[in-house]
Amino acid sequence: MKKLFTLAVLCLCMTLNAANLKFSSMLGDNMVLQQNASVKIWGYASPGASVSVSTSWGASGSARANAKGEWVATVKTPAATFNPQTVRARSGSESVTASNVLIGEVWFCSGQSNMQMTLGGGMGTPVEGSLEEIALSGQYKGVRHITIRNTSALEPAFDVEGEWQVSNPNTAPRFSAVAYFFASRLSKALDVPVGVINASWGGAEITPWMSAESLKAYSSIVNMADATDNSVNVMYKPTVMYNGMFAPASKYAVNGIIWYQGESNVSIRYQDYAALMTTMAETWRNDFGRGDIPFLIVELPPYDYYDGNYGFQDEQGPILREQQFLATKTIPNSGIVGTNDLTFDYELNQVHPSNKRPVGERLCFLAMKMAYGYDNLPALNPSARVAYVDGAKVRVYFDNANSGWLGNNAIEGFELAGGGGHFHKADAVTGFAFREGAYVELTSKEVPEPKYVRYCFRDFQVGTLKAANGLPVIPFRAEVEPMPEQPARPAGPPQRPANN
Repeated sequence: MKKLFTLAVLCLCMTLNAANLKFSSMLGDNMVLQQNASVKIWGYASPGASVSVSTSWGASGSARANAKGEWVATVKTPAATFNPQTVRARSGSESVTASNVLIGEVWFCSGQSNMQMTLGGGMGTPVEGSLEEIALSGQYKGVRHITIRNTSALEPAFDVEGEWQVSNPNTAPRFSAVAYFFASRLSKALDVPVGVINASWGGAEITPWMSAESLKAYSSIVNMADATDNSVNVMYKPTVMYNGMFAPASKYAVNGIIWYQGESNVSIRYQDYAALMTTMAETWRNDFGRGDIPFLIVELPPYDYYDGNYGFQDEQGPILREQQFLATKTIPNSGIVGTNDLTFDYELNQVHPSNKRPVGERLCFLAMKMAYGYDNLPALNPSARVAYVDGAKVRVYFDNANSGWLGNNAIEGFELAGGGGHFHKADAVTGFAFREGAYVELTSKEVPEPKYVRYCFRDFQVGTLKAANGLPVIPFRAEVEPMPEQPARPAGPPQRPANN
């Protein structure tokens, strides 16, 4: 009996010892590693233990666990391949292996509920065409998805929970809808595996995703004591999602970032949103350590944020969208995907519009242009360049509409205002000038002397004007300038009025 007891104790000790070595929960079977990169492989071992990492493609690395048992090794990855690979870590007599690993492109997707929203939908939040997509999801053999568990922390964490899933009808319903449409189309377009990391938190505003160091510049508008105040909702606590979710995930090598957030900032810090996002993007890129990787922003869709009066009572929604566009002028290698044409009229009070497929597809097209060398792909949304006034007429010239406009006899959303700043609906006629490019000419009987112009600058206004590439005009507001004898092509967005 004593021998049996001793043997049982030895077996138990061996079992406990074997559990010392393990990968991060972000690493494991079915993961996609960024191609042609130095990628980090990390996990846990006995404190002070040496860990070696080997791969089926011949790369290797090593590390030593710190006093907490945490280790991080680095290995080189080859070009993309659909052939399954393995990654193995060893420490003494222990070993762990990740199988069915693919090498390809990896993107980090983050934001709040419109990014978190799954392909299968939720209570009252359906996804247009989801049944067909889910049923056919197994055709994308290289698409993999991991959802980072919602975790808040006061200090940067080393690890966070998540599990890589292969795309198929059983798993796809739980994928982020936007991330799924993006990854599946990008994988097909590039013919490489694509992995997406979804780290989103419904209802969260932007400051929880920012580091304590980066928020020092915003002490006048951000109360850092809120992070430890139990009376403050976690969705509004600064730094806690950066610490709990982004910091550990930032060890994973990615080739781009997608940011779909802002609804919760419509009523808080909306005037500072472009500055906050610019600072956040810089921090995130520094943490990933892969240079100015593309930073793609999804424009907030039309939604009646307040009392149901169809957007006439408040303009913080369009100001937030304006801030999103302005951020593309201060964040290097960034771009925005317009969505104002994708909301159905009956979704006036639905903050989660169902038409997620075009969002993911447009992100794919923009990524191809910005990250993969397809410079001639017309993937940019048209945006106002300058607004000129000539008597009672206003002519707005646009960038990214080099082939003109799609035919549309019912252009809605343009408004003009005089010196008093009261806007009235404008009649719009599209045109194209050989030298200056695409334009829209506007008039309004109620505004004989226009001073200001705006387009879809309301909480809820579905856009109808699209360039020949099928992409909608980015909403804007501008102060008009006198019509010159020869209209030029000035750089940058139009000047926006200070008080209108």
